[in-house]
Amino acid sequence: MNPFLTVSLCLCALAVLSDGVTVKVGDYSFPLESVKKLKELSAEPAARSSHNAINLCNSPKLTEEFHSICASPKSGPLLRKLGAIAENIEICEICANIACSGC
Repeated sequence: MNPFLTVSLCLCALAVLSDGVTVKVGDYSFPLESVKKLKELSAEPAARSSHNAINLCNSPKLTEEFHSICASPKSGPLLRKLGAIAENIEICEICANIACSGC
């Protein structure tokens, strides 16, 4: 088999598998990559305060998929759970956290 073809197939398989991890919090599910972006956003100085959930939900950088969680009356606790998962993202990548699936 052509080495270029073999490498291409392996890279395609890796790309498909790497997007497969899903984080579930409450009734909401998010791709792991989105949770990583949320972690980066929450680390910004503007998001750090006692009203972290409000600041995150009002941020123009917040991706569309998190708008549904912001509309929930439980947005604060749900975003804190996502933040805790994001702090230990390695555990989620190997699905050792019960909130993570699709490994």
